[in-house]
Amino acid sequence: MARPHLRDLPPLVVPNGFMIRTWRDGDESAWGAIMDPPGAIPVAGGWTPMAVRARHVEHPSFRPGWTFLAVQGTDPDAPPVAAASAWREVDAQPGHGAIHMVAALPEWRGKGLGRAVTLAAMHALAARGDVAATLKTDDWRIAAIRTYLGLGFLPVWRPGGERDPEDHRDRWSAVMQACHSRQPRTEAPP
Repeated sequence: MARPHLRDLPPLVVPNGFMIRTWRDGDESAWGAIMDPPGAIPVAGGWTPMAVRARHVEHPSFRPGWTFLAVQGTDPDAPPVAAASAWREVDAQPGHGAIHMVAALPEWRGKGLGRAVTLAAMHALAARGDVAATLKTDDWRIAAIRTYLGLGFLPVWRPGGERDPEDHRDRWSAVMQACHSRQPRTEAPP
């Protein structure tokens, strides 16, 4: 998905009872737990603290001030329950940032936290001078896609990519129908 510009971003409004802070050393376990539950972002072997360090913290795009964590209450030491990062893909055009690794613990989904951390990351992209943003998602993550559409992201498919462009068009058509239905699909397909 892509947001062709970062002008006129909505103000960051954090849901009542939560605050957003940025990454700090020691967040590896909590961040890994956010990424590991069903419907989040799986990796082989799971998001252990070592995997978080290797795949996220040590990545050239990682900056502590660009990873946003939602915590309950006003204590920044409370365990994070949702996360998103502002990123720069290796092959990105200058001025094109990415929203990376958006997820929330299952018991905290549906409370607007994904939107809040995503918007915090979008504001970070704009503040560092990026003019557009992209993100990658799975087509079964209907609630997340609704959020991204509401934040101005648009579907993108690239002819000649991994998948047949016709298949990609059909899949986006199904996603858009699901996004507009009253019965959201919230589980990963079997």
